[in-house]
Amino acid sequence: MSIWKRDKKLFANLFFIFFAINSIAGCTTNTPAKDENSLKINIKNDSKAIFTSQGRISLRVEANSEQPAQALYGAFVISGNAQAGELVLNSPLGNTVAKLTWTPQSAELIANNASTRYPSTDALLAAVTGTALPLTALFDWLAGINTPVEGWEVDVSKVMNADSAKLTAKRIRPEPVVDLRIALEQP
Repeated sequence: MSIWKRDKKLFANLFFIFFAINSIAGCTTNTPAKDENSLKINIKNDSKAIFTSQGRISLRVEANSEQPAQALYGAFVISGNAQAGELVLNSPLGNTVAKLTWTPQSAELIANNASTRYPSTDALLAAVTGTALPLTALFDWLAGINTPVEGWEVDVSKVMNADSAKLTAKRIRPEPVVDLRIALEQP
């Protein structure tokens, strides 16, 4: 009798363990080495300053009468400012899901090997997230500046925290309710 026939259950268990370990390893993200350039915040109330950062994002848009609930989770790298910039969204496995770029003249989404142009950044963000997001205020929030936006409750108190830089923002009105959570990587 061959070892395969005799120990089929053992090989099946070993295969399952090997598959499970590889699956778990595949769920980890490869965090680049941190140096003094990992996080640059030069905003200080200047909307034209350049911002560069990376981290994790969770965006939930609640269901309403017009659309079902939507959620976006993953890693991101953002650079630029509210007038011109780039946002790369990565899956939890590290694959690039989408790249958003914007200038004062246009906005573009690159996803699934296709490029779609939008007339404005607001239109681009609404298409990607299912709702409008305050991009100018978002850059301020990421810099720890509590810029008020009507209908939004924002906590920037932990953005500059050396241990865990986190931003939480929730839009209560208008509907749909939006819950945004960002964890920034610190140098």
